[in-house]
Amino acid sequence: MHRAVVHVPEEARVDRALRNVRNLLDDFGREVEVVMVLNGDAVGALAPGSAHIDAMRKLQVRGVRIMACARSLRKHELDPDVLVEDVVTVPGGVTEVVRLEADGFA
Repeated sequence: MHRAVVHVPEEARVDRALRNVRNLLDDFGREVEVVMVLNGDAVGALAPGSAHIDAMRKLQVRGVRIMACARSLRKHELDPDVLVEDVVTVPGGVTEVVRLEADGFA
């Protein structure tokens, strides 16, 4: 089983990250566990009205866990309760990436 964390720190990189995750899932199928961690202005991709919501939901259906940085949400004045369903809020995005890497995620 492969494990990958995809760090998305900028909204301008969300489309590329979504494509990369889809490709990873297509290539590895059920042999990969993927977590996406969004921080910085990328957290806006999880807000109501975002053009990325449908793509995020489709990845969740395929087993991708999506996490949002609480600090970035506060900075961008986004309420965690209005984000894409099942997004996990973590205290710090970069801290979570480091934690996941220490737990064996590439």
